[in-house]
Amino acid sequence: MSTIITYKIVSDREDKLRDAAKLACDFWNKYVIPSSSIVIRLGIFTRFGNTIARAYEPYRKNGVMYGRVEFNTRYLSEFSEAEIVGTIVHEIGHTLGIGWDRWMELFYKETGKFKQEYIDRLPELADMRVETDYGPGTRFSHWDEEIFGKELMTGFKDNAEYVLPVTISSTSLLGHTLAEELLEQQLLIDILNQLRGIQFTRIKEAEKLDREYIEETDVWEEVYTNKKTPMDEMD
Repeated sequence: MSTIITYKIVSDREDKLRDAAKLACDFWNKYVIPSSSIVIRLGIFTRFGNTIARAYEPYRKNGVMYGRVEFNTRYLSEFSEAEIVGTIVHEIGHTLGIGWDRWMELFYKETGKFKQEYIDRLPELADMRVETDYGPGTRFSHWDEEIFGKELMTGFKDNAEYVLPVTISSTSLLGHTLAEELLEQQLLIDILNQLRGIQFTRIKEAEKLDREYIEETDVWEEVYTNKKTPMDEMD
């Protein structure tokens, strides 16, 4: 276990991101040993509208993969810890490769169905479909919204999200190693509650990574909500 998923808080409000980031990284470190260490850089921005968060294209330096996620301050105080953690977990999933080059080789873009050679390696994929609708930040990079609705890796943010075992096991097709299998579908909040009692002891390894390094890349995905802020209610 020479690689790790960790985080860097660039900016925050009320320690919302700090508290959520540890749980989100603990989630993936429980199930996956990444092919290279991952640093998720987390910060805040302010914008009117219904964008709660935005994620940028991942980048790499010296064998470390970096992801960058920013949360809109207009909504951050209104969202529960589980909602913030779920967004970070979702974006780490993309940084692990869901939606990027190797992922795109696994399925047919016309139908969203997985190719037989990968179903042979991971039979659960026979029942899965990749999203083929919506815009470029959603299409081909998530599970199909109509079929899998509130699953962690669909393209729309929901409350009471659940996690399918195949969401975890599919990372093995992206070059990563499974540390532990998820044996059955579970609510994300239940998994997070289990993680609260576990102490991960790899702080020294995380501190050895260059968590300050940053590159300016394009926004790749925006996360939206139908919630209204108190200011919106007054309009």
